[in-house]
Amino acid sequence: MTNKPGQSANLRQRLSAIPLIDYLCSVKLTVLCLLFLFFLTLWGTIDQVSNGLYLAQQKFFYSWLILLFNFLPVPGAQLVMWVLFINLALVAVFRFEYTWSKAGLLITHLGLMSFLVAAFATFKLCEEYHLTLLEQESSNVASAYHGWELSVWKESKEYTPREVTAYDSRNFHSGQILNFAEAGFSLLVKDYFPNCNAYTSSGAGGAQKLALINASGIKSLRKVTLQKEPEKNSPGGIFVLTRPGVEDVLVLLYGGESIPTPVKIGKETYFFSLRLKRFLLPFSLKLLDFRMEVHPATEMARSYESEVEIQTAAMTRRSVISMNNPLRHKDLTFYQASYSIDSQGREASTLAVVKNSAQLLPYIASTLTFLGLLIHFGIMFVKYLKTKEGVAYRRLYN
Repeated sequence: MTNKPGQSANLRQRLSAIPLIDYLCSVKLTVLCLLFLFFLTLWGTIDQVSNGLYLAQQKFFYSWLILLFNFLPVPGAQLVMWVLFINLALVAVFRFEYTWSKAGLLITHLGLMSFLVAAFATFKLCEEYHLTLLEQESSNVASAYHGWELSVWKESKEYTPREVTAYDSRNFHSGQILNFAEAGFSLLVKDYFPNCNAYTSSGAGGAQKLALINASGIKSLRKVTLQKEPEKNSPGGIFVLTRPGVEDVLVLLYGGESIPTPVKIGKETYFFSLRLKRFLLPFSLKLLDFRMEVHPATEMARSYESEVEIQTAAMTRRSVISMNNPLRHKDLTFYQASYSIDSQGREASTLAVVKNSAQLLPYIASTLTFLGLLIHFGIMFVKYLKTKEGVAYRRLYN
């Protein structure tokens, strides 16, 4: 049995007549989503003044729902963008006329949808770190701005690379088990606080039933409210170290510590640390020179830049990173972020390191949108030339 001509069109018409589908692919919903995005962007920008950039991002742009006046639910930017994507996709299915004369509009429409896909991919895949170097110092490890990890490594000889096992602490919860099978032990998360204060007294809980180990003499942690600026938060946790045939011990780790906590396990010594997440660069970056220009008669920086050297096993090359001239290497981008001068007058440069596997998607979306508009206006111009006014126009200029 073959489909009759127009049968697919009739099916589209019947489906689009369903009230829910009709509303989801309506222009009214498109305009409503754009108004919500404008409102959220404005509200979030104003909120940054009192609550800081990080909390404003979490509240308005990364959330599904927002409580207006602490009781009225309002869609967050993530929910609005998903609804807008569904709206544009259904418009492409049920509203478009797939003819050559509409090719430009269709490509433009796909370009707009690609922007939303690019935003989602960037949100999920983009990672931000920072790297601070003194002049003539080199490193191949960058640190996160405010993401933390529990890191464990075995004591090794000097100049021997150490193998680090790390768990992202973002989703730690009481009762969670962290396995270190090769080392022959596991950690049970007893308590974990995204922000806390540390004390050298045991606190109101009294003496612990299990022995407690900490390199800095900390004996207790107390949960406190998260700060507006995430870099001011210091997480902490108490973990139960479990080994077969050996009595359990408690390991207390605090993000504000400057030294790791060593624990003797069998014949080996392991180091435990709650620290900012580390990212291993595919090369070593050396700061050759930091240069800064200041405004006349002031100490305010007008511009600053870092001359760096990229060192790999196969090559060495130099590059200059300035405020408007980042360094790009595959899916990594290095931006000039800030600088500092220590008490000895030594200059240090801080580079923002952005790893974005989806960095090409916005360019693809922009290209599709521009190409679609170009094709559409070209088709419209050709149609105009075929009208009476167009014929008169050609006669006038030919």
